[in-house]
Amino acid sequence: MKKKSGLRYLRYRNLTQELAKYGYEYTPKKAIVAYGMIVLLAAILGLLYKLQLPYIAAIGMIGIVFLPMVILQAMKGRYHTIMFSLANNYMEQFLYSFKRSGTVLNALLETVTIFDEGIFHEVLVKAIEHIQYVTDSEDPEREALNIIGEFFHCERIDAMHSFVIDAQRRGGDANNSISLLAKNRTMWAERVMSLQKEFQIVKRNIMIALVATMLICILPLYLLGGDLDISSIPLCQISAVVLIGICMLIYVKADKKLCRSWIEKEVDSTGIGKKYLQVRDYDEVKEAKSSQKMAIIPTILFIGAFVCFKNIAILVTGVVVVLFFLNQHKIGHKLAKKKVTREIEKQFPNWLMEVALLLQTDNVQMAIRKSIESAPEVLVYALEELIDQLEENPNGIEPYHRFLKEYRNPDVQSAMKMLFALSSGNAGDVTKQVEELIDRNNAMMDKAEKLEQEDKIAGMKVYILLPSLLASLKLMVDMALLLVVFLQNLTFGM
Repeated sequence: MKKKSGLRYLRYRNLTQELAKYGYEYTPKKAIVAYGMIVLLAAILGLLYKLQLPYIAAIGMIGIVFLPMVILQAMKGRYHTIMFSLANNYMEQFLYSFKRSGTVLNALLETVTIFDEGIFHEVLVKAIEHIQYVTDSEDPEREALNIIGEFFHCERIDAMHSFVIDAQRRGGDANNSISLLAKNRTMWAERVMSLQKEFQIVKRNIMIALVATMLICILPLYLLGGDLDISSIPLCQISAVVLIGICMLIYVKADKKLCRSWIEKEVDSTGIGKKYLQVRDYDEVKEAKSSQKMAIIPTILFIGAFVCFKNIAILVTGVVVVLFFLNQHKIGHKLAKKKVTREIEKQFPNWLMEVALLLQTDNVQMAIRKSIESAPEVLVYALEELIDQLEENPNGIEPYHRFLKEYRNPDVQSAMKMLFALSSGNAGDVTKQVEELIDRNNAMMDKAEKLEQEDKIAGMKVYILLPSLLASLKLMVDMALLLVVFLQNLTFGM
């Protein structure tokens, strides 16, 4: 799917329509105020940097280009925060109501009294009416919950809905399982709120870094005046506009990264499945031969250079480069395996939760087979292998024992042993064992999602460092100009 260009939002109509999706009414009056603030900001920066009118106009134009994205991301951020709060409150109330009543309809009737206004109230009413009045449906409860699921697009809510539908059909006491799901929801909500606070801190630090950069870069214009005034030099003016423009770009890019849905699962576009296959199918002998072929040309070049110039530095550099080429297959394999290992740590608990919920109605092998449809990309190939092995040896422990064995993850191995115990009927009370599996998985998911949060925060810290690099480049330009002006004055003075 082709991404929409941010430039299309320069058109008032397009921006208005997009903002309306997030519940914000963008009126002409608000647009005039917003663009007026951009003009004011450009004028202030122009005065501070002693810019001439054309350069002030350039800053204004850059600001006008970025303004629609800033407004859109601000409204998106507010919308996603509201949707998270709504989803969290809905899950909490629905699980509590279902635990009390034991039926989907009664749980929805109780829940709708809590959410008594707004769009979500209308969605709940529509779902309730679908159960009460639709007569030509084979599964009105599931269809009704799908209406709510389509409103949120949240995997956790979909999983909860699947669980309660199965629990209602199965009958019996599901209170303990519901309590574990409620505990999982609480842990998830706490993690998200913690990540929201971390993102706010990162955003604040980025703003401080950007403001500090622009203030520091003003100093050379005011510390030395008179004959050493460089503010009117075209290169100084242009570099100031470039500095301010890049600072704006950094803010917009960082804001876009920080603006995310807290309930929708992010699409994995990293090709981690291919990385898994790369690690699984790694042939060291074959890859070593490939590395040796790659090292031939650098070896010839460095030997020739050393013979010509008789320079020891060339020899040392050549040895390092050739050794790198000879071992690049090992380095690449280790990096790929490390990435796959971390992704398995993050994604395995999500898959295990899906299996645990499927075990409410299916046996272990059927639950594993069904789970592959929604399994994370990093696990798909391993699960296909597991299913094939289970078909050949349905009663043995070997297929479970071999699952992702090469990654040596104790949590994975422990969970697979429990699944084998359930499949062989040696786990005692199945319901109790499934609840224990869910409880253990809650702890694994908490650990995995904290790892994912660490990755997100680490990825954002580069935006805090970029302004420092930018300030260094701008100051280098200004110092060079000061030196040129000083030497010119010195020459004329002589």
